[in-house]
Amino acid sequence: MTTTVCDVAVIGCGAGGYRAAITAAQSGALVVLIENERVGGSCLNYACVPKKALAHIATVLCQAQTFMGAGLKGQVSGDLPAAIAFKDKVVADLRRGLPMRLKQHAIEMIKGQARLLNPHQIHVDGPDGSRVIEARRIILATGAAPRALAEVPVDHEFIVDADSFIPSLSVAPAATVLCVGGGALGVEAAFLLQEFGSEATIVTRGPRLVDRPVVSDRAAALLERRLKEIGVVVRKGLSVRQARVVGAGVDVEFSDDSTARFDRVLVAVGREPRPDDLGLQALGLVCDARGFVVTNDYLETSVPGIFAIGDLKGGPMTAAAAMHDGRVAGENAACGNTRKRNYNQVPLVLDSVVPIAAVGLSEDMAEAAGFTPDVVYIPFGGSVKARAHNDSVGFIEIVYDEETGQMLGGCIAGAGADELVHLLVAACRSRRGLWSFTDLDYGHPSWGEDMGAALDPHLVKLLRSANTLFRPGIYAAAD
Repeated sequence: MTTTVCDVAVIGCGAGGYRAAITAAQSGALVVLIENERVGGSCLNYACVPKKALAHIATVLCQAQTFMGAGLKGQVSGDLPAAIAFKDKVVADLRRGLPMRLKQHAIEMIKGQARLLNPHQIHVDGPDGSRVIEARRIILATGAAPRALAEVPVDHEFIVDADSFIPSLSVAPAATVLCVGGGALGVEAAFLLQEFGSEATIVTRGPRLVDRPVVSDRAAALLERRLKEIGVVVRKGLSVRQARVVGAGVDVEFSDDSTARFDRVLVAVGREPRPDDLGLQALGLVCDARGFVVTNDYLETSVPGIFAIGDLKGGPMTAAAAMHDGRVAGENAACGNTRKRNYNQVPLVLDSVVPIAAVGLSEDMAEAAGFTPDVVYIPFGGSVKARAHNDSVGFIEIVYDEETGQMLGGCIAGAGADELVHLLVAACRSRRGLWSFTDLDYGHPSWGEDMGAALDPHLVKLLRSANTLFRPGIYAAAD
């Protein structure tokens, strides 16, 4: 049996796994990356990337309607087969390019099913036979599976989950679709399906959509209003009691005793640990009550030298969070535990009828943390660029500590949110904090300049106050 020796072995080539491998290699480690399925994981093949491609087309369709009579005329409609073909090409091109990118960092890619023999040895059973990997450090990045609902059993045809949703899209959109869950996937799926001709309904147990602390109530309310305006039905405080496939559709009974029939149902209620194919229990890795691997702030598990990242360990289940984990664990595995995780530094982005992005602390989170928060509210209605784009629906919220001027976080709802949020990320991590917005020269017209202008009176108030004690962004690096 062949034995391969390396510094760091990474199991799983999803967003977090390949980021961990590249980070470890850039830190000087000799790295092996093991993957049993398609490179890129769920993000590239089933979720983030294909969803982003389809959501962008849906956004263009939605925006085109706002310019009818203002520069556009005629009929514009979605072509789902062509959109799927475009999405497939994007994914295939990126999938082909990823191994070449890994090769540039001298990372050895091994195809096969991995199983831990001990804290430093991995048995890999692949198409070219079996081999043993000996590594100083091991990073686990095998992800999680869509959480199942006993009341809504998935058959991957009429009732689909997060991983089978995109692959299930066919040449013709389903006439009626129910999205069970009002989180990121539920609102994103409902939007793109509605724009391609379906009648979408969202049902959620909670009192609002996208119930994430960093996403403000104002942003969630705007999202709900805009979804309803394009025809999506939103039902809150409700759950599915039973769903049964009958013929070519799904009969659904809700907790309020109402019933309805849908052509397709999407179950989007989070993720749960995969079955233990790695041999984690035999090795003694501690898991929480739900089955997620427990890690410390350095993302090291209860077994020294083994790290876990991404959905496998729970926490924020986004590709951005997994890539953050990858950077943290990759550096720590290669160089020793020096870098801690901090998900408040990682932006959350949603692609829907109103794009939403947020980072850091919301007003409520900041108050709970002991700050005296104030919020700068910047509506897009006064934005020169928003008016020029005929898209003034949206706003920017910037949260800061009114006693010190410390930059705490923010939330953006509206066009460009997914890119504009990085200005907030940079300010949170800047030694200049809130004042960093005044250091920049902005393009005109731009949404960025609106942020700088809106902050001016708040900065003047801070400078004139008796208790001004400037502090940088809460995530700024120490001197």
